[in-house]
Amino acid sequence: MRPPTVLVAEPLAAEGVAVLRASGVEVREAFDQPADALRALLIDADGLIVRSKTKVDAEMLAAARALRVVGRAGVGVDAIDVAAATRAGIVVLNTPDASTIATAEHTIAMMLALCRHVSAGHERVRAGQWSAKGLMGGELFGKTLGIVGLGRIGAAVAARARAFGMMVIAHDSFVSEARAEAAGAKLVALDELLTRADFVTLHTPLTPQTQGLIGARELALMRSGARIINCARGGLIVEDALLDALDNGHLGGAALDVVRAEPPAADALVWRLLRHPKVAATPHLAGSTREAQARIATDLCRDVVAVLSGQPPSGSVNAPVAPSPALRPFVELAAVLGRAYAQISREPALASFSLVFEGELSDVDPRPFSAAFLVGLLSGVTDRRVSVVNAQQIADEMGISLETLAAPCERGFARALSVRGGKTALAGTIVHGEQLRLVEIDGFEIDAVPKGHMIVTRHSDVPGIVGKAGTILGTHGLNIATMNVARRDDGNALMLLAVDRAPTTAVLDELRAIAELHEARAIEL
Repeated sequence: MRPPTVLVAEPLAAEGVAVLRASGVEVREAFDQPADALRALLIDADGLIVRSKTKVDAEMLAAARALRVVGRAGVGVDAIDVAAATRAGIVVLNTPDASTIATAEHTIAMMLALCRHVSAGHERVRAGQWSAKGLMGGELFGKTLGIVGLGRIGAAVAARARAFGMMVIAHDSFVSEARAEAAGAKLVALDELLTRADFVTLHTPLTPQTQGLIGARELALMRSGARIINCARGGLIVEDALLDALDNGHLGGAALDVVRAEPPAADALVWRLLRHPKVAATPHLAGSTREAQARIATDLCRDVVAVLSGQPPSGSVNAPVAPSPALRPFVELAAVLGRAYAQISREPALASFSLVFEGELSDVDPRPFSAAFLVGLLSGVTDRRVSVVNAQQIADEMGISLETLAAPCERGFARALSVRGGKTALAGTIVHGEQLRLVEIDGFEIDAVPKGHMIVTRHSDVPGIVGKAGTILGTHGLNIATMNVARRDDGNALMLLAVDRAPTTAVLDELRAIAELHEARAIEL
C-alpha cells in the first residue's frame, strides 16, 4: 500500500509538517497555485491543508477522487464548501483552540491601543514631534466590557479583562449561566450589553444569523464615547454604519483586525474606515504568533493523521469529535474491531451489530466509537470512500444497523470494548494507557497486539497442530513474531499468529491441508 499523501496548499509551520512526515505521510507543498493547478495536484491526494486564501469548492472536491480530509489551519471555514465535503464523505477540520491565547491577547492589546492613543502617539514620534497634546487617554480599570460570544476566546478575554479590574458582561445564546459565571461574566441580552458597555468586543463565528450583527441600530444603542473591537470575523459589523457612528462622534473609537472582504480592494470604501483617526487597525494578525502558528500546525496535522488512520479528530467541523485523550485509544480500538470483524467473520451477510461498552466505558458518548467501528468495518466491504463523516449513512444504505449497549466488564479489566454481529464476537481493551489488545475472538480468550499481518486458524484441540503450522511457515521463510493459542471446553481451538509479511495463497493452502485444522485466514490490522 502506498503511503497517504497530503497536499499543503499554503505555508504551514514546520512543526506540523514534521508531524505528518513522522507518521509516514508523503507531504507535497504547492503554494500560490491557481485553482486548475490545484485540482490537478489533488487527483491522488488523500489530504489537503489550506489556510484562508485557498477556495475549496464543490468542483475542486469532485476532482479529488482520493481525498479523505481537508484541514483548515485556523478557525473559519468560509472558503470551504463543507456541505459538498460532507456529501462526499470528506472530513473538514479546523483548529478552534490553537489561537485562543493569541487572539485574546491581541484583543486586549487593541483595547489598550484605543484608550491610550498608541497609534497616534507613535505616528507623532515618527514625525519628530514630542507632544502629548490632545492624546489624553483613559483606563480599563473600572470600565465595563461587553463580550459578544463567550466561547473559548471570549472566555479568555474575560479572564484577562478581569485582571485589569474591568466589569464583564456577556451575551451568548448558547452558554449557560453557570459557564458564564465560571468565566467571571454576567449574561445579559444583546441590547442591554450594548447600552451598558464602555467597550464591546466580538467573538462570534460568522454565520447567516450573525452576518451584520452590529448595524446602525445596534451602534446607536451603544453609549456615547464607547468603543468597539472586532478580532473575530469580518462581516459581523456593518462597515458603513460603523463609519457613520465614528464620523458623527457617537463612538469614541473602533479597533479592527478583520473586515468583510480581505484583502480590501485598493479602491474599496472600507479604507476610509481603516484610516479613520478613531480606528486602530491591523491586517488580520490576531492569531499570528509563533506559538499559535506552531500549535495550529501541530494540532491540525495530528488530526489529519488521525482521520487518515480512521480515527475521529479532535477539531472537526462535520465529524464526531474525539473524546478525552485517555479514551482516544479506545476509539482506535473500535476501528480495529471493525477491520478485524470484516476479515475474521464467517457470517453470510452483515445485518446488525451490538457495540458494547464494558465497565468504566459504560457512560461515554458512543458516537465517536460507533463512527470509528463503522469506518473499520465498511472499508473492507465496500469500494466507496468511507469516513467518520458518512459511515453511518453508508451503513444505513446497506441495511446495516448498529446498537450501542453498556455492560459490566467481567474480563479482568476495568474497561473493554466488544462487538457482536451474528455468531461472531470480538473484544479488546487498552493496557498501559495506550497499547491496544485483542482479548477475545468468538469466545476464545487471547492477548494479542492487533497490528500488521496475522494468520488466524481454527482447529481441533489435539496435539501437533502448532508444530506442523510452524514448520510450514518456516519452510516458506515466514517468521512468527508472536503466537496466541486458545482453547474452549467444546474441543475447539484457535491460533493467532503475527507474521512479518502477508502469507501467500500457497502457504494458506498448506495450512488448511493439516489434519483437523478446519480454517486458516490471513488478516491485516
